[in-house]
Amino acid sequence: MRVLFVVAPGAGHVYPTVSVAQALSSAGHEILYAHGGDVESVSDAGMPVVDTTPGLDYVPVFNPPDGDGTDPLHADRGVQFLADLFTRVSGVGIDGVLRVARAWKPDLIMHVPLQGAARLAAEVLGVPCVELPLGPDDCDPLLAVLLRQGLASHYDRHGVGGRSGTVGRLTVMPPSYFRDLSPSSATEHDVPMRYVPYHGGGAVPDWLLEPARRPRIAVTLGSIEPLWGGIAVLAPLFSSVGGVDAEFVLTVGGGDVSLLGELPPNVRTLDWVPLGPLLETCSGVIHHGGSTTTTTALALGVPQCVIPNGRGPRINAEALIAWGAGIRGEAGTVGADECHELLENGKLRERAAEVAAEMAEMPAPSELVVHLTDLAAGSHVG
Repeated sequence: MRVLFVVAPGAGHVYPTVSVAQALSSAGHEILYAHGGDVESVSDAGMPVVDTTPGLDYVPVFNPPDGDGTDPLHADRGVQFLADLFTRVSGVGIDGVLRVARAWKPDLIMHVPLQGAARLAAEVLGVPCVELPLGPDDCDPLLAVLLRQGLASHYDRHGVGGRSGTVGRLTVMPPSYFRDLSPSSATEHDVPMRYVPYHGGGAVPDWLLEPARRPRIAVTLGSIEPLWGGIAVLAPLFSSVGGVDAEFVLTVGGGDVSLLGELPPNVRTLDWVPLGPLLETCSGVIHHGGSTTTTTALALGVPQCVIPNGRGPRINAEALIAWGAGIRGEAGTVGADECHELLENGKLRERAAEVAAEMAEMPAPSELVVHLTDLAAGSHVG
């Protein structure tokens, strides 16, 4: 079987798909990514990739010169705004994705919800399409409807329309999310899949392999925020944690650590480290609310404090609070109190462990290979 992965720009969209790609590859199936933007995040994972938008600068696509000036990275607006944004992002890659799909002839297309080019390609080729949501913020089925509407001219241009090729959805959120927190996010195509953390390779320092001498709290803003100068929002946090009996590990992610001022002696900095091995040693994590960070911490049972700045992080933070597995912090005031809450709130830790145990019971990606093979063999559309 040939499986084509079509994802949106950004490592945070690539990483959650890698465990599925690895499972399929290990089972003997052929994998190819059709991806525009940071293709290195795919090739660094050991997966073959074709650049669907070579040389394209995505900055004006995300934030067009004739737009209203809204910062799309931090906008906290409705689902229609998100759909409009990724209609633009998907639209610039449609011809490239179709070029790859027609040449490679996949039996199955897998995609993240915010990459609308995948569904169009599946419909053009008449092959099944499987969606892989990344977290609470992109589970809303309305996204697919709005993206389809936004890309209507592209569907017309390629002579397809009406029936969607989507025949499956692998959901990494545990059943309690759809049952108790967001029943409207469930679809008839949902199949649960255990989330297996992947955040790229990298050297793991020796001290992470040793038992921590005191509680450890990870602090991260992911892979995008630090490069945009966002690391400065952590300055109030680090000015207040010197007296907290804990070790803090900040992953800088290419950001300018000088923006934080003088750091107290209980703070370590790393430019980059795979998040899973770090969080396995931690009693808490403070982060920006990105889906891959949120879901990784959920899977590992680590209590979370989210500093949301935008629609997606806010939705993820609200889900954590509703679960009882996390708290919310504000950039200007988050400090020692939130750290003590992560370290000392037994109910928070207990609930985080319960969600992690629920996620651990979900089928591993390798257990779903047969399911995906059956979809490819018997669910062709068109």
